[in-house]
Amino acid sequence: MKEPRRNEFVAGNMPAQRLVADVCVIGAGAAGVSAAVEAGRRGLRVVLVDSLPQIGGQSVNGLIGTLCGFFSDGVAPYQLSYGLAGDVLDDLARAGAIGWRRGRGTVIGLYDEQVLAASYARHLLRAGVTVLLGAVLVHAERDGDRLRAVVVQTRYGALDIAATTFVDASGDAALAVLAGATLQQAEQEVFGTHMFSITQVDAPVPSRAVVIERLEQVAGRYGLERLDGFVFEFPGRDLCLVNLTHFRTPLEAIGMSAVALQAHDSVARVMDFLRGEFPGAFGRARVLAIGQPGVRQTRSIAALRTLETAQLRTGVRPADAIGRCAWPIEFHGSAEGVHWETFEAGHLSWIPLSSMISRDLRNLVAAGRCIDAEPFALGAIRVIGPCMAMGAAAAAAAALGGDDLHALDAERVQAAVRDNIERRDPAPATR
Repeated sequence: MKEPRRNEFVAGNMPAQRLVADVCVIGAGAAGVSAAVEAGRRGLRVVLVDSLPQIGGQSVNGLIGTLCGFFSDGVAPYQLSYGLAGDVLDDLARAGAIGWRRGRGTVIGLYDEQVLAASYARHLLRAGVTVLLGAVLVHAERDGDRLRAVVVQTRYGALDIAATTFVDASGDAALAVLAGATLQQAEQEVFGTHMFSITQVDAPVPSRAVVIERLEQVAGRYGLERLDGFVFEFPGRDLCLVNLTHFRTPLEAIGMSAVALQAHDSVARVMDFLRGEFPGAFGRARVLAIGQPGVRQTRSIAALRTLETAQLRTGVRPADAIGRCAWPIEFHGSAEGVHWETFEAGHLSWIPLSSMISRDLRNLVAAGRCIDAEPFALGAIRVIGPCMAMGAAAAAAAALGGDDLHALDAERVQAAVRDNIERRDPAPATR
């Protein structure tokens, strides 16, 4: 066989590959995957971009382990989010990769993140979405109050993506930042978490109350700051997920890189605590995996409307509601603990479309944790269920509003996502 030859080229002279789409989605977490799949199902040409080399964002790579916000509260909970959200729940159930339990007054799913990633991938392929992984935003082309294109850089070269509508599902308003749009940020520091999984755990696992009581007594001995959190078993598996850390969330590259490196020391101190105080359960335990730093709130867009905490507390449905949630207000505003604010049974928090549409850029819509909401309000709606509902609404807005979302009739979007504001299928049985 003749040996093949190699061609020489100068990488700097290679032109950027040009992609043209109806919708460009930035961020392949739960909100972004939902937006991309739902837009693809509507027949739109979709490009989904993420800086990580794999899909799923924090819902896969952060080892969150819990699907929250999918169901109402009370004695007879019902499902709140449908479309891709419902398809993912079905996929996990068919694979035996989800277990249900009661928590915070509602139904929470403990899931296998790799099965979730496979579900995302399957639906993206079926919807015909073009996916670009390991692609970092480097430039946004703006024409007045419209975005026209973005440039991303990959290890294989640059790509220039022109689109009619853009969805910022980055979590940190990364696209809005690059495009020069107005942003907002909580004045109070918001803490993130290093989630990790452990195996070789012996029953019985101590309850959350027992773990927290001991943590409050001896945290200083182990160099731990956070005095609350969870250690919970995954049903049917030799696996526990641990949520007992807090870290400060810098919005600059060197600081966030340092946070990722510090995760190993934080996890080691938590393991010293668990093994030292509960040797019967955790004496043999070893760390199986550490997730990427779990960030809760950073920057958000400035939208046509801010979702205010006072309005969310009333439970009154806004005229342009496109999604709902029954999760409590969960605000991680101190190193030591979490502010929890529960509502009366039957309360729903509603997400208005106007809080997702950029006030500066008429063809930019946000989905997920970078919508325009006051910090406490965002603390109730940034979990996975409502994030996927926001993604579905963003897709409908792109299909119906094109490059002028300011002129979009919200009732048309509501009609397209009717299940996410009206349907009430019973929740699965819990253990």
